[in-house]
Amino acid sequence: MPRFRAKLRGPDGGTLVEVLDAPSREEAIQRLRSAGRTVLEVRGEHDKIDIEEIRLRRAAKGVRRDEVIAFSGQMAVMLETGVPLSEALDAFIRQNKSGGLRRVVEVVRESITGGASFSAAITAFPTVFPTLMASLVRASEASGTMAEMLGRVAEYLGKERRVTKQIKGAMTYPIVMSAMALGVTGFLMVWVLPRFAKIYQSRNAALPKPTQVVLAISNFLQAHGVTLLIALITLAIFTAVAVRTRRGKYAADWLRINVPVFGPMYTKYYLTRATRTLGTLLTAGVPLVEAIRIVRGVTNNMLWDRLWRDMMEKLTEGGTLQEVVHDSELIPAPVAQMIAAGEKSGRLPEVLARVAESSEHELDEAIKTGTQLIEPIMIIVMGSLIGGMAIALLLPIFTISSAVAK
Repeated sequence: MPRFRAKLRGPDGGTLVEVLDAPSREEAIQRLRSAGRTVLEVRGEHDKIDIEEIRLRRAAKGVRRDEVIAFSGQMAVMLETGVPLSEALDAFIRQNKSGGLRRVVEVVRESITGGASFSAAITAFPTVFPTLMASLVRASEASGTMAEMLGRVAEYLGKERRVTKQIKGAMTYPIVMSAMALGVTGFLMVWVLPRFAKIYQSRNAALPKPTQVVLAISNFLQAHGVTLLIALITLAIFTAVAVRTRRGKYAADWLRINVPVFGPMYTKYYLTRATRTLGTLLTAGVPLVEAIRIVRGVTNNMLWDRLWRDMMEKLTEGGTLQEVVHDSELIPAPVAQMIAAGEKSGRLPEVLARVAESSEHELDEAIKTGTQLIEPIMIIVMGSLIGGMAIALLLPIFTISSAVAK
C-alpha cells in the first residue's frame, strides 16, 4: 500500500509531519480530516516534485476565500437548475479565463472525469476548500442534496468572511493610529526638537522644564537609538518564537479572549464560529463526534481546542454535551442551557443555529462598543503624545523676546 507524508497543523499552531499508509492521496487526506487534523499538504513518500505540481501548488495558495464563496454559489445555482456537475465545472472554467482557482477547478474536473467523487476531488486541495466544505459535500453526495448543500456552504463561508473582516477592521484601526502617533512623535523628538533647542542654547536661554524633559528623552534616543532598536527587534523575535511553543500559544490565546475591549469581541467570535459550524454540520447529517472533530480542526485557539477534546472524550465514554458545556468557562450559562435543552429534545442543530444568530448580533454590538471605546482612547493617546510635543516646542516661544534681547 502506498505511503504518504502529511504536513499538519499541530495543536500549538506549529507544523507537524505524519506518515501513514492509504490506498490514495485523497483517502489519506480524508482519514486525517476525519481524525480532526488540519491538513496542510499530503505527498507520496516517493513522489517526485515536478514543475507542473509546483505551479499547481502555488496557484492553490493564491486562491482567496471570496473566490471559493463565489464558486460555491455558482455551482449551487447551476446544479439547482439541473445542470450536471461536470458541465457546471466546465462552465465555470470557460467563464474564468485565468487565475489560481480556475487551475484548481480544472484538476477537480479531471479527477471527477476519472471516476473520483466531488468531495474526494476537492479534498486534494485543503488550502483552497476548507474541511467543512469537503465534509458537507461528502454528506450531500449520500443524500442527493448537493445543490442545497453548496448553497449552504456559500452562505456559511460568506458569514465567516464577514465576521473575520469585522474583527480585522476593529484591530486595524488602533494599530494604524498607534503607528502614526509613534512615527510623528519619533520624528519630532529625533529630528525637529534638537534643532529647535540649539537656537536657545546658542543664546544661553533657559529652556522651560517640559522642553528640558522632552529634550532629555530626545538626547537619550539619539545616543542609544541603535541599542533600543536592536532590543526591540530581539524582543519581537523572542515573542514570535515563544508564541509557537505550546505554553506561549496558550498564553497568547488566553490573553486574546481576556484582554479588555478586544476580549469580548474574540469571545463572541469564537462562540459564533463554533455554534454555526457545528450546527451546519449536524444539519447536513454529519455524526456528532465527527462534527466536533471537524470543528476542533478549524478552531485556532487552544482553550477552545481543549473544550472540543473534552467533548469528544465525554461522548466517547457515553456522556452528553451538557456535562461539558455547563462546566466550561467559555460557554455562557444561557447558551449552555439552550444546548442542553436542544440535546434532550433532539433539536440540537436548530438550537445551535439560533445561538449562532444571536451570538453574531452580540458580536456586532461588541465590535461597535469596542470601536466606540477605542476611538476616544486613541484620541487621548495621540493628543497626549503629539500635543505634549507641541507644547514642549511652543513654550520657549513665549520667552523668545527675552532670549533675543540678551
